[in-house]
Amino acid sequence: MLARYMISAAVVGGTGCSFQGSPAGSTTDGGSVTVQGQIVDFQTGAAVGPTDVTVSGLSPLPHVDRQGASVTLTGVAENAAFGVLAAAPMHRSTYSQVVVTASDLSDVTWPVVGEAFVTGLAAGFGAAPSPSSGTVLLHLVDATGHPASGVAALDFTVAGTSGPHFLDGAMMPAQAATASSASGWVVFFDVPPGLVGLSQGLSAATTIDMPSLPAAAGVVTIAEGRVAQGAPVLPSHVSFATQIVPIFSARGCVACHSGGGDGKDLGGLMLTGSDNLIYKQLVQDRPGIRVNLTAPERSLVLTMPSAENPPDAHPTVVFTGPRDPDYLKLLVWIREGAQQN
Repeated sequence: MLARYMISAAVVGGTGCSFQGSPAGSTTDGGSVTVQGQIVDFQTGAAVGPTDVTVSGLSPLPHVDRQGASVTLTGVAENAAFGVLAAAPMHRSTYSQVVVTASDLSDVTWPVVGEAFVTGLAAGFGAAPSPSSGTVLLHLVDATGHPASGVAALDFTVAGTSGPHFLDGAMMPAQAATASSASGWVVFFDVPPGLVGLSQGLSAATTIDMPSLPAAAGVVTIAEGRVAQGAPVLPSHVSFATQIVPIFSARGCVACHSGGGDGKDLGGLMLTGSDNLIYKQLVQDRPGIRVNLTAPERSLVLTMPSAENPPDAHPTVVFTGPRDPDYLKLLVWIREGAQQN
């Protein structure tokens, strides 16, 4: 029986691949948390070792202490999304993801996918993945975190890949399946290296919220896609004072963009003071840059805290993807004219 994992929607990267975090030496003035967990086999949930662990998406990188399958990360920046690349004998190097706030985490499990399992899936689907590509295992879940069955293949894909291929309730290849089974698991082969996201069909029957994730040659990336009925609902009439300004405190931005923080010294952006001062910093001091009314998605207030390939100089990834609720509030606020409302 497949073990269930604490895998949060976030973005990951790995040393030695093309998804490394920001350059060493960057710092933040926020607090830090400790994350404790184990490296486990994807199918059985059993602890595996010896292991090799690489953390990315954070700067400075946390201290990693490995004791067999147990891993403790200390000095993890608060309010960050980061990833762990885990490796173990007879397993593929596997990316999994964690989002932290301001509290320590324990009992986290990071899976590694068995080499035999990956090759068995490829054979079962008649696929011959290129060694220069990656593999994505996507778990479709509902709003409560339970596996989502009946999600049609016509509703989503990953561009340039072979898939979606559906696994049955026993995690075996379901060659003829055209929709997800009771397991909710889907596999994509031949995933091009780089940041990966879902492309969804014209059907509004379902919406799948999956963050932008990295893929790399010979690596398995594990993702979670939350399935909802109907088309996505965007916020509207977004208020700068009551909806935008609170984001900066809630997501840890103020700690860096104040005092002697890197955001103030390197980015020249202050997010403290009155709403008027913050609005001036975002919209008026660098018109068209931090907030881009012509191309809202290119606004630095959106791109810098998001995962990019190659990564930018922002020390941490804050938004889990283009459907992160706070990302969407900022995007809609800019689309609505970035009013000081």
